[in-house]
Amino acid sequence: MGDIKAFSGVAPPAPTPFTSPDSLATFKFPLKAYLQEHPEFNSIAVAAVVFNDDGKLLIVQRAAHDSFPMLWEIPGGACDYEDESLLHAVARELWEESGLRAKSIITLVGKGLPIPYRGNRCMCKYSFLAEVEQHDVKLDPNEHQAFLWVTEEEARAGKCGDVEFKYTTKEQQLTVCEAFKLRNDGQAQEN
Repeated sequence: MGDIKAFSGVAPPAPTPFTSPDSLATFKFPLKAYLQEHPEFNSIAVAAVVFNDDGKLLIVQRAAHDSFPMLWEIPGGACDYEDESLLHAVARELWEESGLRAKSIITLVGKGLPIPYRGNRCMCKYSFLAEVEQHDVKLDPNEHQAFLWVTEEEARAGKCGDVEFKYTTKEQQLTVCEAFKLRNDGQAQEN
């Protein structure tokens, strides 16, 4: 626990099909169609919140040579016009950044986060709770250099074992906290 895990192995096979509930129907459209319905946005980014069997959340450390160098985030990135839908972009980004294959994209975490950039442009970032087939993380060293599975307390404190970490943005930290709240609320409803 708390050990930084670095890249190990070769790229995994392409992501497998995943399931998603009807409540996410809004995100089952290709990027072009979604942007036509939401002209206030110029682009869309997505992220995948993943918990392991011990209830720990996956965070990844950005590569030293990339934007937001050495800061931490949940796996994600920009939707591409080639993605079948925004949800397919979630599965693709999760696979590209962590080697994990989405089994199910369960629900939206929080709300979309509008992010202004380059003057009058605006991107919206959506984060989704995802269930994966296995938890064997394999990073792409061009994008991320380490990963951690963190408890809620560690996520809030910014420290896991001997590793201190900072998130890419305050909003990223809030998304992590919202993910734990959503997970805890879901467990309470199951009991």
